[in-house]
Amino acid sequence: MIEILMALAAGGLVTWLVRRKARQCLEDAGRGDGIAVPCMLRHPAREGRWLRGRMLVGPAGMTWDPGSRAGAAVSLPAELRRTGLRAPSLRAPSLREAMTINGASRIVECASPEGTVLIAVMPYEVEHVLRALDGAGEE
Repeated sequence: MIEILMALAAGGLVTWLVRRKARQCLEDAGRGDGIAVPCMLRHPAREGRWLRGRMLVGPAGMTWDPGSRAGAAVSLPAELRRTGLRAPSLRAPSLREAMTINGASRIVECASPEGTVLIAVMPYEVEHVLRALDGAGEE
């Protein structure tokens, strides 16, 4: 019984922390401050590989901050343009995608001169990335 109560308390604490972080991020974005959105990036230069990192979203646009040495070799292509938004695929050709990224995330599909770029972010943070992509296309 004590284990169940401890698990519920831990779950409640984690939920509270995640919501608090999301609310703080929303407030920072509302003030025009730059924010770091954790994400995974699939770049044409690293075909077939999802790279962990963060999108730094601010008034000047959006840049890629790699979370590993593998991601350090790539940068966001110029003229990145949003073409779609979808959930991770659970179908046979891209079953690896469903196993690599969080199933609750959303994938922002983008077109660029280099090829298709995919950005996977959590649903409560996808609006920041979409706003940055749409804003970059208007300038």
